[in-house]
Amino acid sequence: MQIHRFENGSYIIAETLKLGHNVHVGPHTTIRATECVIGDDVTIGAHNTFLVGQRLEIGALTSIGNHNTLTARTIKLGEYVFWDSHVTVGHGGKFSPGAHLTVGSYSMICARITLNTNHRIDIGEYVGIGEDVAIWTHGSFLPILEGFPADFGPVSIGHHVWLPARTTILPNRRIGNNVVVGTNSLINKDLPDGCLAGGVPVKVLRENVYPQANPARNSQLVQQVLAEYTEMAVYKDLHAELSYNETRHTITCNAVVFDLNTMKTQGTFTRTEEDFRDYMRRRGIKFYTGKPFASVLPQEYTHLLYTPDDF
Repeated sequence: MQIHRFENGSYIIAETLKLGHNVHVGPHTTIRATECVIGDDVTIGAHNTFLVGQRLEIGALTSIGNHNTLTARTIKLGEYVFWDSHVTVGHGGKFSPGAHLTVGSYSMICARITLNTNHRIDIGEYVGIGEDVAIWTHGSFLPILEGFPADFGPVSIGHHVWLPARTTILPNRRIGNNVVVGTNSLINKDLPDGCLAGGVPVKVLRENVYPQANPARNSQLVQQVLAEYTEMAVYKDLHAELSYNETRHTITCNAVVFDLNTMKTQGTFTRTEEDFRDYMRRRGIKFYTGKPFASVLPQEYTHLLYTPDDF
């Protein structure tokens, strides 16, 4: 058994432990797992509790917020996962043999989400789950021998899915790839690939909608993003020379080229280009460079973060 202690009351207890480079664990976080693998450049915030009976795996460049409670037999988070705060993995039946959770790379788990791992939950890549979403794999309370309903079973979510705030998914449901769901929906049936769905209970509103390429629309969206960031750069006192080559489908920010065909970049980044990359991420144009996303804090906030020791 390996025990690694960090400052401010944080520790990891594991029989097998592999830590990558530049791993940061915030104060008062405890990680207990039979096997624990944490990749490079992972950040775990404060007051988190992990209890994983078998294997905990956190991919490189994943960021986990504060006050999360995660209990399951296995938990696997891919690379570049953004995991916010006050998320609960577990709830009823969390010590069952089927308590497994996987979250694919480039996904986002927002605040105050419930992931009930009585049965396994599989979440694909590029999945966004909004605040106050609940995913249940078991549901019963009243006596089933008196005819009251009960349902138990896994939940599967495909790739490129958006589940916005206050959506609820019931047990034994599958959501396909390239699906967008409306806010406040109750998903009590399977959803096919490429659909737009919403409602209580959920209905498929349009079929075979996503993905779709519209060059004219895309060009307009890129121009809009550049115009908005020009204003943002002035606000942050950053120098950003922006241009868009519609023929080559590339964006240039100072000396860095962002290729929208390959989603690759070329050039040397400063904090300005990193701030622009993070701004595009928030607008839905995501370039993954092997480095964490980083934005520049406006000066009017920066000076408020001084402590008495700085004076």
